[in-house]
Amino acid sequence: VLISLVLIVLPLWKRMRTNSVHRGRMVGYFASLGFAFFFIEIAFIQKFLLFLHHPVLAVAVVLSGFLVFAGLGSYLAGRWQTNQDAHHLVVMAVITIGVLGVLYALVLPNLVFEPLTAAPMSVKLAVSLMLIGLLAIPMGMPFPLGLARLGERAKKQIPSAWAVNGCASVISAVLATVIAIHFGFTVVVSLAVVLYFLAAGLFKF
Repeated sequence: VLISLVLIVLPLWKRMRTNSVHRGRMVGYFASLGFAFFFIEIAFIQKFLLFLHHPVLAVAVVLSGFLVFAGLGSYLAGRWQTNQDAHHLVVMAVITIGVLGVLYALVLPNLVFEPLTAAPMSVKLAVSLMLIGLLAIPMGMPFPLGLARLGERAKKQIPSAWAVNGCASVISAVLATVIAIHFGFTVVVSLAVVLYFLAAGLFKF
């Protein structure tokens, strides 16, 4: 964490001297997205490990599911942005993430996973991808919408946004595990939801 802050965040903070965007909001937005996305991803790996009973398969399904469906969400965000305000799209995506994230944390173990314990693996995989897809599609929208806004206001800062997001993503993978050990994966998901709402509030950088 310290190495990431020293080698990435601090130099970027000094470099981003521009009046065209609010520096703190931009860093906060892309950092929040990096933390939130991987918090949910790490939590889901653990939850689906208990459902699929196969570590390698659980990791493969969760990672591939999030990558594919988040990519679809990014594509849809680009299409829909032409007809709707970008901030409105971010807010709607975040609300969807919040509702589904809390709902999944509360009901997946008892109402979905437990009744399907003895189901064939093909059914479990289909259900897993469906559940992941519903959440990952809106999760894939805020990042490209943020990059698009940055491209309109301060195009030279796009690499900085990628760096901040990447730094947060690396730290979050470790941090999510530490938080889960002490407080549980439900808390990790809850923190992710809070971070997504924080990002929505910081969007107008």
